[in-house]
Amino acid sequence: MLARKSISEVKAGVVSKADGYLVVSMLQYPRFLAKDLVDEYLQCLSPDRALFSRYREFKKKLNDQNRAFEFAEYESEFELSAEGVKKLELLSELSQKKNVFLICQCANNEKCHVDLMLLMASHLFAAQIERLPFEYRVFVERMASNFHQRARLP
Repeated sequence: MLARKSISEVKAGVVSKADGYLVVSMLQYPRFLAKDLVDEYLQCLSPDRALFSRYREFKKKLNDQNRAFEFAEYESEFELSAEGVKKLELLSELSQKKNVFLICQCANNEKCHVDLMLLMASHLFAAQIERLPFEYRVFVERMASNFHQRARLP
């Protein structure tokens, strides 16, 4: 199964490499997280710098991560590079054999780009994912629309 965990859960030992394969999926490797606590760091699974910067500006103004996520239009704008999609496919395959945890700084009660990647993995690669704490209707509609557009191509 593919699932999301936070840096704080890794640091506190709530989840460890004994529980599955741990992948940090942030723009920058988090300070104070020992590298031996995780299996891999994949920057290609992070949001684009411009989107992340816009989100951080809204978070600072609004002091509310979930509203900042919406104001930054994460669901409409989030994409992975070709490299990121390929890595997500490989992690989806691995998740058939063992749990794979995508790690970010976001807490479980906060909207996160990792949730969008989990939805993408489910949609594109039929990966089994954990139940998400939020609905991401705009992103789900985008994925469905993109699929239908590609299906019409010769």
